[in-house]
Formats: sequence, C-alpha cells, structure tokens
Amino acid sequence: MLATRPRFAFTDVDHTLLRVSTLHHFGEYFFETTRRGEVLAAHRTRMQRLAETGVDRATLNESYYQLWSDIPVHEVDVAAVTWHEQLRAAGLYRTSVLTRLRGLRAEGVETVLVSGSFRACLRPIERELDCAAVLCTELDERDGVFTGTVRRSLIGPAKRSEVEAFVAGYPGHDLAGDFGFGDHISDVPVLESVGHPAVIPVDPALESVARERGWEVLRDDER
Repeated sequence: MLATRPRFAFTDVDHTLLRVSTLHHFGEYFFETTRRGEVLAAHRTRMQRLAETGVDRATLNESYYQLWSDIPVHEVDVAAVTWHEQLRAAGLYRTSVLTRLRGLRAEGVETVLVSGSFRACLRPIERELDCAAVLCTELDERDGVFTGTVRRSLIGPAKRSEVEAFVAGYPGHDLAGDFGFGDHISDVPVLESVGHPAVIPVDPALESVARERGWEVLRDDER
C-alpha cells in the first residue's frame, strides 16, 4: 500500500496567523518585563532613524535583531512561554486562520510556519499548532547568548526559496496540493507557488492581487 504524500499549509505569522507583529509585541513584552526599558527606547530611536533613510524591509529586519545582542537565549525562551500565554488569552490569534488550520489538520494537512521572526518567540506558537516545521530567521548565538547578528534572514523572496528547499525533502512533492496564508504583498511568491492560496485583507496591494487572481480572502471578525 502506497503511503499518503504529506500536504502542508505554509502560514505567515505576523498579521496573518496573529493580529500583531511577534517581533514588536514580544520585544516590548520582554524588555519591559525584564526591566530593560532603556534598551528598548534606544532601539526604537535607532530604528526610526534608519527607517527615515528609506532602507528596504530586509535591511530593517536584520537591523532589528541588534536589539537582542548580549541577551541570554534561555531567558528569552522562558519569557516567550509566558508571553504566548498572555497573547492567547488576549485573543490575538486570528480566528479565521486558526479555525482553517485546525480543519486542515483534521484532513491531514500539516502547518508549516513561514516567518521573518525568530525561533525563540515562534516556538510556543509552533507547539500550540503542533507544526510540522518552522521556517524562520535564524540568529547567531555564542555561549548561550544572542550576538545580535542574523545568520539567515527570511524576508520576501527568501521565503519562497525556503519553502521550495523544505519540500525538496519530500521527493515528488507537488506544491499544487498545498495551502498558503499571507497578509502582505511580499507573501505573493509563496502564495503563487501553492495550489490553495488565501489572503488576510490587511494590505490593499495584496488584496488587489487576490481579486485579480481569484485567490480566497479570509475575513475575520473586527476587533
């Protein structure tokens, strides 16, 4: 008897699965609760000045991670668990996406998170959804401490490359049977690579593409 080939739901996290950006929401939680507010304030000023220069999203993403320089990895892992409990209690998961993913899981479709965020704050979400994998930005560590350097960034086109590399581990896998969920125009490369793309209408540019291509638009209750 032939084994059933796996199917996947490649799911963006920030503003798609969740109503917030994990980078900013968790960052604020961590640095405030650990009494490092001055580090966060200096970071905000630096990022604002950088944004005003007009640099691209990939550069901003890599610059963001300087915030975590010299922070112990274990401390971040522990804080992420409590942060996620509060996030879940506050109803910050998008009901439409969460319900769809759980329904797909019942049909044998496994969730794969695809995010420019980093593994420490994605790990509780991974456990919550019992994900098959997490494709994300990877940070450099030394002696159990984050260095503030990005080892691998997962922004824009890099997401599709990572998805293709992931399914390459399943010989004969056909992305036409897979699902994709995104909220930003930068998610188009992944969404157009799968057979069942769905869009959260947050970005007008992406919503326009969805209408033109006949992609599903998942609307959630307003909050």
